[in-house]
Amino acid sequence: MQLHGSTEGNLISAIRSASRLRDRPVHSDTVKFWSELIQHARKELSSCAALPSEALRHLVAELELEVARRPRVHPESRPSGGQFV
Repeated sequence: MQLHGSTEGNLISAIRSASRLRDRPVHSDTVKFWSELIQHARKELSSCAALPSEALRHLVAELELEVARRPRVHPESRPSGGQFV
């Protein structure tokens, strides 16, 4: 995964976006990016390179909660094109 900026900055931006778009449709690629960002941050936390690990853990947990709040859409129930969830 290629990030522009720090992991922390990307998590903060993703949390803000997810919060702002909470009850609105979001492109499936955006949700995929959020999930990949969570995985990236977890890997960073498990390495020695993570500096403010408690703050990073908190941000990961917050983004996980925002992603979990999103309604799950099954592929067969998506409108044609199926790009928004």
